[in-house]
Amino acid sequence: MLSSSNIKEKTQEFLKPVAENVGSLGISPNAVTLTGFILSAVAGVFFGLGNIINGTLFLALSGACDVFDGILARTTRKTSKFGAFLDSFLDRYADFFPLAGLLYYGHATGNELLLLGSLFSISGAFATSYARARAESLGVECKVGIFERPERVVLLLLGLILGYPAETTVLLALFSNFTAVQRLLCASERLR
Repeated sequence: MLSSSNIKEKTQEFLKPVAENVGSLGISPNAVTLTGFILSAVAGVFFGLGNIINGTLFLALSGACDVFDGILARTTRKTSKFGAFLDSFLDRYADFFPLAGLLYYGHATGNELLLLGSLFSISGAFATSYARARAESLGVECKVGIFERPERVVLLLLGLILGYPAETTVLLALFSNFTAVQRLLCASERLR
């Protein structure tokens, strides 16, 4: 939803001058993608250790990289099929690391709601992205759904900032799995 809204276009326009400056320094979009991946892993480690504040900070930085790498690629005209593949590939890990850290923290503290919410958030995130990729490999487009990656990151950040990690992962699990089912129904309709 955020991906197909005016918010995406306005963000790109706002960050275009920054991307031009970063591009003039010789920083590649793939380097930004890789940085976001590393930051998400660091966020996961902090979450696993129970350091929610630092984990949230690194998750926010990782999300910023995820927004910025595509803008940098388009602004510097360095888009490539490999860059698009690398971004999607590493996004799956960037989805996994923070939630795995929260899952571990939920286990370590006996917080079953956090553990289960994180577990089902991981499955929902993966099912959502897989459904789209598999449908596209079969020749149909299924970008439908209320909760893509940007929405998942924003919800997780807001919930962590407000101090409700367990409840947020439960909402995240519900919305992401609902989106996966929306894509299943879309593929079912278009592939028959």
